[in-house]
Amino acid sequence: MKHQKLVVAVVGWMMLALSLGTSTRVAAQERPAFPKEAVEAAKRAAGQPVKPAAAASAAAAAAAAVLGCRGPISQALDVGFEGLRFTSAVYGTNPGGGEGGQFDRTPLLTTKVDLADGTCLDAHVSAIVGSARAYGVSNLALFQVTLTPVGGGPRHMVGHYETPYGRPSPAVALEAERDVDMYASNFFQRVGKGAHEVPPGTYKVDVWWAGAPNPGGAIGAAFILKLYLR
Repeated sequence: MKHQKLVVAVVGWMMLALSLGTSTRVAAQERPAFPKEAVEAAKRAAGQPVKPAAAASAAAAAAAAVLGCRGPISQALDVGFEGLRFTSAVYGTNPGGGEGGQFDRTPLLTTKVDLADGTCLDAHVSAIVGSARAYGVSNLALFQVTLTPVGGGPRHMVGHYETPYGRPSPAVALEAERDVDMYASNFFQRVGKGAHEVPPGTYKVDVWWAGAPNPGGAIGAAFILKLYLR
């Protein structure tokens, strides 16, 4: 009788622990990348109704500037790595890499460019990204492309979401659903003295990455950085 009660108690504690662990994982996985205030602001801008409590925050949110760049292509530069790579970095745990410090400290790809005043740099990044289901990594793989001047810090190119999970570390992301999925993003940067421009000079171009939002990191292969100068 005592043995049966002990077994029932142990099983009960195991089920409770499993339930709590599952709840924790689900909560981490379902944590949204876009803050509620930003979502409400976007809905308001599109003419959709928003909750009264969020209306004030939505009205106060500044609309993002529509940016652009135009010109003939004068030069192209490609950098790639076809092998498989893994990072244990998790966005939100301050790994130290990239603008905002939320990426692996070692860039996936890196190269240098000389940018003249009035020109524009385009970047295309692609990779094969492994899924959490198949490889036990984080749900999402986040990427960032930056320009770093001599003696300065990294600055993201146009094409990122500015504050994923409320952190000032711009990124783009992909969730591979089963085994692997193909990730691809485009970025650009004007050169000049404007608010969204970088001054002329020599820059290091880096591609950073990390897993998010739950622990695990990221895994991928066939990384390509393609640059166009115009």
